[in-house]
Amino acid sequence: MNKSFSLFLMSVILCLICSCYDTENNYGDHLVDSVFRNVTTDTSTVLVSTMRIDSLETSGQSILLLGEYTHALWGTTLAQSYIAYECPSYGTDAESTVALDSLVLTLSHSGYFLGDTTKALRFNVHLLTEKVVLHDNGYLYNKDKFSYDPEPIGSYEYKPEPGDTSRFEIRLSDTLGEDLLTRFHARDPFVTETDWFEDYFRGITLIPETGSNHSIIAYAVRDTFATLTLRYHEMDAFETAHELMFTPKTSTQFNHLEQDYSQTPLDPSQTVIPSEDMENKGLLMAGIGWYTTLEFPHLNEILQMGERVDIQQAILQVYPDFDTYGGYNLLPDSTYLYIADENNVVTDAVKDYLGEEVQSGTLVEDELFWENTCYYFDVTSFMQDELGTLGQNKHKLQLVFDATDYTSTVKNLTIYDQKGKKPIVLQLTYSIYETY
Repeated sequence: MNKSFSLFLMSVILCLICSCYDTENNYGDHLVDSVFRNVTTDTSTVLVSTMRIDSLETSGQSILLLGEYTHALWGTTLAQSYIAYECPSYGTDAESTVALDSLVLTLSHSGYFLGDTTKALRFNVHLLTEKVVLHDNGYLYNKDKFSYDPEPIGSYEYKPEPGDTSRFEIRLSDTLGEDLLTRFHARDPFVTETDWFEDYFRGITLIPETGSNHSIIAYAVRDTFATLTLRYHEMDAFETAHELMFTPKTSTQFNHLEQDYSQTPLDPSQTVIPSEDMENKGLLMAGIGWYTTLEFPHLNEILQMGERVDIQQAILQVYPDFDTYGGYNLLPDSTYLYIADENNVVTDAVKDYLGEEVQSGTLVEDELFWENTCYYFDVTSFMQDELGTLGQNKHKLQLVFDATDYTSTVKNLTIYDQKGKKPIVLQLTYSIYETY
């Protein structure tokens, strides 16, 4: 390449560079004249309140809850169950002679329990005098009740072993057994016709003996669980044995639960109970329907820290009251956060990092310093969306169990507010931008 051509090429390159340069661009100046800083704080205000779901749908859960449990703070919870039965098919020849052996109710633990199972559970079985009928919406609730004969047809006392799923039997009234056998053998249409069966035999209710029980146990309810078995034999040369099995009507089986609040700070007549009225605590209780709401009234104050403020991370740590859980009352594995408007209507949920599933609070158990045990939530997206909202556009969080826990267990969780022994913490990390 000759010298003149090289000089020409350099001239062209310089011209191109000059033509691309914007003499009015102050982007670099702007960066030089702007500053930002990150701030982390764990002093954000969190208001804790307790509310109650008016009614819980406890029918069709395939779980029988039975017993009585007294919580250290929140009083006594009683669980009673109602079971109606399907009409069985009876096939023994009407010309033969039959005799009753027994009528038994068979139960099997489902694995769930609450309370001291080293002490005996006592309960009675009663005949219903009122037919169990679903509400128009197809459900029965924890508050529902149906009439029953005060005279029990069977009683039982034993020490539960929740880990043991083997079955056990409760012998019921021979009088009832004789009546059922006589009617079925005679082909009485009031018991053999499906449409009439429940008008004659409305079912049973299982009721714990109040004041003498220390646990609530769950039992399975399915085709071969919580069955009634009528055992009889034919009076022939072989005394042939038979069984007539009554299977539960799972659609109408439900649990009634009630709580004695008389010696507690709880007031179910209040729509919202602030934590300061509950010894600086919040409550979640399945079966009864209690849950906790969390509000952040001063979140927008960080906007005053600079020209622009962006939340980078928000972590919520919820600490259980360490005096309320242990071997008889285990901490729930999971809790969840839902987003609600000013009227406590759920609008969304705090999702996982993919934004697809409802985020389950991570239970971090500290076996050395147990007071540091907590539920951990990443609420960054919620706080980012909430920052700057005002009035009716503001939202709160609902700390709850999942629907299955509420309708088929009596799990409970007591948490501290910001004045408790181990305060609830909202840790915010945010960036503050200023320009000069």
